[in-house]
Amino acid sequence: MATTQTTSERASSQESASDEDSTETIEVPERYAREIDARERLHKACPVDVYVAGINPRYSWPNRLVAANEARPSVADSADSVIVDSVVNDPYYAVEDVLDAAHKLDAEYVVGKDWPPESDPAGEGIHAADAYEWFLGEYTSHECEADVIVPIAPPFDSGSLNCLSKVDHFALGGMRDMSGEQQVAHIRDFREVAGYDVDVHGLGVGTSAELIGAIRESVEDDPEKPLLDSFDISTPENAVSKGKIPDKSWQQHRVSFPTGEDSTTMRAGFAESIARMLEYELSPGCDDEILKQAGFATF
Repeated sequence: MATTQTTSERASSQESASDEDSTETIEVPERYAREIDARERLHKACPVDVYVAGINPRYSWPNRLVAANEARPSVADSADSVIVDSVVNDPYYAVEDVLDAAHKLDAEYVVGKDWPPESDPAGEGIHAADAYEWFLGEYTSHECEADVIVPIAPPFDSGSLNCLSKVDHFALGGMRDMSGEQQVAHIRDFREVAGYDVDVHGLGVGTSAELIGAIRESVEDDPEKPLLDSFDISTPENAVSKGKIPDKSWQQHRVSFPTGEDSTTMRAGFAESIARMLEYELSPGCDDEILKQAGFATF
């Protein structure tokens, strides 16, 4: 038997806080220890942080994103870093409820709302600076300590980013239905304006070969200047819940999963593997033709 510390710093800190004399260790068979080491090597090789969006707590993943209206402590307990999103499909979801959810989960990050409630989502919207100032006013009077991520959608120009001096973490959204080439062009436009001193998260940008290849290319050019610092993906849980599995090009294929007691645990294993496939495709060890065919052949 081999004794290993758990990989979750969150769990360790919680254990220490509840019992200073205890040390959180578990005994696992040597075969599990080897599996953990292999998984950690793949995870560390990935140059950006991949956040899995979902609510299944039956698998461990370092980075999780969860909507405020679905926030569950069990999901946070399965991760090291948590982003609480502000319920993108409901622009009028109460900010206080978003902040309450982030506080309850002890989340590292919370995504601000795109506009104040009096703004018309069907209209022209407002600048990121205005949304940030409004959200920050609510945030400063709340006990939530998560770092605020400012959401913004293209087009990106200096006028819409006059809050740069106050913000160090942006979430680039509004690109879900765009091609990979369009997404890459917009993200590069943002970097031209904002530079690389701010952290940039891709919010619901998907997994096109063009985007994956562009991220890899940027890291190869300069590891300190990735196109994105992180992005989230909902495919691992959504695809499996619909009886589908994506291939290496992220085309989904229908499969038949067995049902019954604890089938959620079985599905969780598939979700974790899908997320790990994305990490692998982002990593230098992967040299698959699908990425080279996307037009980014520098690796």
